Amino acid sequence: MNDVPPGETLRPGGSLGQRLLDIYPAYIERAPHALRRKFGMSLVQGQDVAQEAFLRVTDACLSGRAAPGEHLMAYLLGAAHNLAVSTFRRERAVLVADTVLAQLQERRLSPPAVDLHVLHDLVVPAIERMTPGTRRRVVELQARGLEDQEIADALGISLPNLRVQRHNAIVELRRKLGRHRRPQRRKDTAVHGKGIR
Repeated sequence: MNDVPPGETLRPGGSLGQRLLDIYPAYIERAPHALRRKFGMSLVQGQDVAQEAFLRVTDACLSGRAAPGEHLMAYLLGAAHNLAVSTFRRERAVLVADTVLAQLQERRLSPPAVDLHVLHDLVVPAIERMTPGTRRRVVELQARGLEDQEIADALGISLPNLRVQRHNAIVELRRKLGRHRRPQRRKDTAVHGKGIR
């Protein structure tokens, strides 16, 4: 049933306008939880999408572009669902729950102790045992977090030369750390028909 007479736009005081105002508290309580269940988004993200959907539906109703009929709650929930879908498509980002985000941030801030052990016990001493020269300086500066251009400027070398020096330094470090590296699988000649690389 259409609450808006043909050719007449809805006014906030009209019956549909009053129904929207009356249904809002129940809708804003229900919609974010439904979006959270369906899309795995946080409650705050669900509230944002639900409020935006409500505003869009209200605007469409007030301008006469929409007439949800008797099933106003279902219409609003459908609008919130559709807005969430179009938001996902547009942003191409995955909304994650606050707890998942906190776990990811915690994992990023605290690197595994094994990695730090390997770095301090094996890699740093291997760098210190390298022959003094450009290769060693490249690795030391890179370990401090400098970017390629900063390293090249500090050493007074070109970027292509820096890349060559870094490659040679990595080869030297691999040789020094060879017994600590995981064994690499070699391609089987019989399976691939090519020589072992």
